[in-house]
Amino acid sequence: MNILSREQAAIFARWVADCFNSNDNFFFQSTVTAVVAIIFSLMLYRRSIKRYTTPTITMKQQSASAILRSKLEFLEKVGSRYGYSNSDKGFIDDWREVEFPSLIPPLKITPDSTITDSHNIQEPTTAHESLEREVYLDYAGSALPTQSQLECVSKQTQILANPHSIGGGIASDRTYTLMQKAKDKIRIHFGIDDEIHFEEGENDVGNKEEYQFSFTSAATASLKLVAERFPWSSLTFTTRVHPQIQMRSDTSSEMQCNLESIQFQSMLLYPNNVHTSVIGMRNIPLERGSTFHCVSIDELLKATPHWFHSLVVSTISYKTTTPKSHEPVGFCEEKKDENIECNNTSQQSWFHAAEEDPALISNTTWVHHLLVLPLECNFSGDRFDWSHTVAAARASSFCTQLQFTTGQLRVCHKWSILLDSAKAAATSPVDLPNACAPDFAVASFYKMFGYPTGLGVLIMKKRPKPKRITSVREEAMIISSEELWVDRKYSPRHYFGGGSVDVVLPQKDFVVPRRTQLVNKENESGEYVNLGETVHGTEHFRGILQLEHGFKELDALGGMKAISSHATCLAEELVFQLGKLLHDNGTPVTHIYGQWGNYLSKSNPRNGILTPGPTVAFNIQDRDGCIIGYDEVSRLASLNTPPIQLRTGCFCNPGACQEALSLAESDVLEQYKSGHVCGDKRGVVNGKATGAIRASFGKDSLWEDLNALITFIQKVFVSRGSARTRLSTDTSSDTSTNANIAVIESLFVFPIKSCAAMKVNRWPIHQTGRLSFDREFALVDSSGSAMRLHSHPRMSEIHPRIDLDTNSLVVSAPHCDDLILSLNTPTDESNNPEDVQVCGVLCKGTIWGGRKASSWFSSFLGVRCWLARHHDVGKTRAESSRNERGNGLAYSNEASLLLLSQNAITTLNSVISSQGWGKQVVSRHFRPNIVVSSGSEAQKDTEHQVTSNPEDFWQKICIKTKNNTLELNAIGKCARCQMVDIDPDSGMKGNTLRALAEYRRERGKILFGTFFSGSSKNESTGVFWIEEGNEVRAS
Repeated sequence: MNILSREQAAIFARWVADCFNSNDNFFFQSTVTAVVAIIFSLMLYRRSIKRYTTPTITMKQQSASAILRSKLEFLEKVGSRYGYSNSDKGFIDDWREVEFPSLIPPLKITPDSTITDSHNIQEPTTAHESLEREVYLDYAGSALPTQSQLECVSKQTQILANPHSIGGGIASDRTYTLMQKAKDKIRIHFGIDDEIHFEEGENDVGNKEEYQFSFTSAATASLKLVAERFPWSSLTFTTRVHPQIQMRSDTSSEMQCNLESIQFQSMLLYPNNVHTSVIGMRNIPLERGSTFHCVSIDELLKATPHWFHSLVVSTISYKTTTPKSHEPVGFCEEKKDENIECNNTSQQSWFHAAEEDPALISNTTWVHHLLVLPLECNFSGDRFDWSHTVAAARASSFCTQLQFTTGQLRVCHKWSILLDSAKAAATSPVDLPNACAPDFAVASFYKMFGYPTGLGVLIMKKRPKPKRITSVREEAMIISSEELWVDRKYSPRHYFGGGSVDVVLPQKDFVVPRRTQLVNKENESGEYVNLGETVHGTEHFRGILQLEHGFKELDALGGMKAISSHATCLAEELVFQLGKLLHDNGTPVTHIYGQWGNYLSKSNPRNGILTPGPTVAFNIQDRDGCIIGYDEVSRLASLNTPPIQLRTGCFCNPGACQEALSLAESDVLEQYKSGHVCGDKRGVVNGKATGAIRASFGKDSLWEDLNALITFIQKVFVSRGSARTRLSTDTSSDTSTNANIAVIESLFVFPIKSCAAMKVNRWPIHQTGRLSFDREFALVDSSGSAMRLHSHPRMSEIHPRIDLDTNSLVVSAPHCDDLILSLNTPTDESNNPEDVQVCGVLCKGTIWGGRKASSWFSSFLGVRCWLARHHDVGKTRAESSRNERGNGLAYSNEASLLLLSQNAITTLNSVISSQGWGKQVVSRHFRPNIVVSSGSEAQKDTEHQVTSNPEDFWQKICIKTKNNTLELNAIGKCARCQMVDIDPDSGMKGNTLRALAEYRRERGKILFGTFFSGSSKNESTGVFWIEEGNEVRAS
């Protein structure tokens, strides 16, 4: 990398030569030598930061210098943490564009110290795609596969047979062998050692805990599998079984009391920041009579053995006829020292029965509890050290004895640990034996290296047979996965499929589940655990074999430690840069959640909280401190240059989201009642945020990615003292905005929703404000949803027209014979109305044209579909139900009629031209019914927003016809979507929505055009006829 330009270097060289040619001052020569040495050292240091690659268009010199300075400062600050300069793959700037040609490339530094980039817009070459490069900041959602990785997958030429056919030929044997190698890769990656270590004096059992694997479709499927197979139990003893149950406390004075019942329950325990997939596990234990408990992170990090013991005791319920003052104290409730492990052998509860159950005599029953812990929060990136919590849970195991006349029953409690490592494993090393040695762990491979998708792993601890029980305490501490999975006494029946059984009889209820044999290498004794029972059918063996290429990519970068260092330093820099963003009045632009928010305040992390992962959750707020909805941010980010991929909402982590946003349960329920649901686009409800914005980095992220996000926020959301260009809602400040005269320039009818317009000179309009036959038809796909132009651009080539003389619908399209359908209503009642979804709203429609019309449209569009006509168009809006549209709307999105001014289109085209965003637009891009042009020269001197979009301020319009006047009321502005990007003639995708976003944003929506509906004054007038040239008076 050149520190000086060529001209500067030449001048510097001549100056050094002149200094040494002069004999006047030896001290000066020495000084020059020192200066040269310092500069040379600096050049060597700078060159260690590798050079940049990839040319594109030249940026403005001032901006280029600032970006260059920012990146160099970042590189010097983070040093070798960023970029993998010492890895086999090399510095990230040297291979990023090659591996990800669709993402923005790294900056290039030219010899004259200018910078170029590739963040420019390119003209689309097809009707549906743009070549514009993107910014990807959703690595918490999924990593991206490299080109090299995908090429290795595509070059796979070996014959691979079903692994269930093992022994039937070399192809199946090859598959099985390669699958075992893939498992070895997983074992190494998660720090699992196959070697068994022995304690001194023991020859039969190793104390090194080992793990085994079960492939699933993803981490969620692994969690579901654990929930379904975990031995949840609910043990109840009642007087119906034991007519006389008595309890005696273990005290010096023997006191007895009569019991009605006693119940022991398994428990699912998790902190409030777990993924929704973990929360969903609770339905299984609840169905089986067990319970669940959700606690805060702080409470769980501070948990002690006494805390876990007390929690389990709280699930033991009993009813007694003895007064509470005489009830015995049991279950270690008197222990106050939380550092002392709870041992129930010194204080037990005894139950006596007059009629014993022989099956319970001299027996032991286990009540299993499951603790699920996230290694990293997928909402905020917070990471946790759960070692203290896990140790406390395991130390809290205890037994309770039930005494009978001829024997006793021990009810023992034990915690199993499940680590949700799906998020953590994506960008950090996960060493399971040292990460609390969990009983279960789950992961998804697409989060680690992007491909294959639909493949995860459940990692389960495997243990040898338990030792002989010698005491209650010892019995309480030993429970093996063999008992956990094989003991069917506590498990309901489960589905079994091919490959999951050792033997099955089809005529009788007899089946032996598959056992996976684990052989101790020292004594060759077979120990069996029921792992094979969890695998049904053929595994995704081709995907499993492709894992090798993904692990090679991770290894080429230096492993997970290098990836964690690289991604985390980018997150640190993003947090630092976000913290510097301030509005002109000093209000912070962003609010950062989780531990990264404490990072800015330099506050000390809580005990058990580690350095956060490379995920930053935040919201953007205006200069008044009000949250800007994530829906507005994500929409504008997708329209940015370059487009930015973020994640918005609650990220399937409702508990962390509620805590971050300070939402009470009542707030969440109130938002739901108002219509907000998970995954929708409502970022603010009742003045409160419903979610956040998440930017997450991964192994392939660049500094340029975070810089693009910061630049976007600065440009769009930072207030610098001048009012942002927003739409005004004040219509009373200027009388010129309340009295406008215009004329109808164009009239458009859209008989079939999302198909081409039918331009008319004169047309009937209903008193409700809807043009006759406008959006009265829709094409419906196999799911029952109305098809839309932005999803099916060829719909723009379908030209329907209404022939009022013959009362028929004529449809034409390139290279197709015209489709002619009668508009007369069928006399028979056989055609019942069907449900049709229009933008999420339920409508009714009648299939029109039958198979003839269906075949015509399906053949042209290449999608199976039907033509539906709106049912019962005689209804008015007032008569329509809450979820159904009547004659006032038909299949329109929001209102009867859409009006747009030519002034608005002219202004938009000037924005498109000034930004160099290609072809200008016409009115049909926006699918209006009426286009008006200004009829008053006085409006040229009014405020810019008024003259450019006068319809924004119109509350009512009156259209004067030859015989009467039609009055329409404004009901709101039209929120635009990607449909406006589709050219109505060619189907090509442009940048219309992006241009509108520059100046037409209002509260998360991009507004353009105004909706109108009929006034009540029109009710008795019937049908009107309007035509081009009619005068429109607005007020």
